[in-house]
Amino acid sequence: MKPRLILASTSAIRARILKAAGVPFEAIKPDVDESAIKAIAAREGLALPDIAQRLADAKALAVEAPGAIILGSDQMMAFEGRGFDKPQTMGEARRRLIELQGRTHTLINAVSIAKEGRIAFRHLDEPKLRMRAMSAEEIDAYLDQAGEEILASVGAYQVEALGSRLFDQIDGDYFAVLGLSLTPVLGFLRREGLLTF
Repeated sequence: MKPRLILASTSAIRARILKAAGVPFEAIKPDVDESAIKAIAAREGLALPDIAQRLADAKALAVEAPGAIILGSDQMMAFEGRGFDKPQTMGEARRRLIELQGRTHTLINAVSIAKEGRIAFRHLDEPKLRMRAMSAEEIDAYLDQAGEEILASVGAYQVEALGSRLFDQIDGDYFAVLGLSLTPVLGFLRREGLLTF
């Protein structure tokens, strides 16, 4: 019998990525205090990629499901040495886009997969995105059309939708940009016998 896969997330985009790849899974929200984990990691002086990996680990380990494979993932935005969380308001999203326009930032995507109560697999991707220079009017037009859905993204954009118009260049794994490094996850799931091809 194939093991079942649990996505330790309620992220709509991560679910869409797995569904589009034909991966059977169920989604369960992990009981994780991300703010507390980030605060402890900051006190320890961890780098942003290490914080993202610690969060992915915590999510994967937070779901108790004997015999299941549990997939946790976290995404952080790094810009000029600072880490960013999802914007809380459209005003904050606007300020972020103004700050990022014409410059390059990194999306750190960490994946952790737990099996039998321990982390069995980790993967880290760091795609770089260069946002094109835009006027305040262009940014406002984007925000008006995109709507509050962009608050679900650390960068205040969704490259799979209207956000694709905001960029000059994207270097790195497309799925990692979306929020889940799919190819290495599929490789692990094949090795575990969850996928036939």
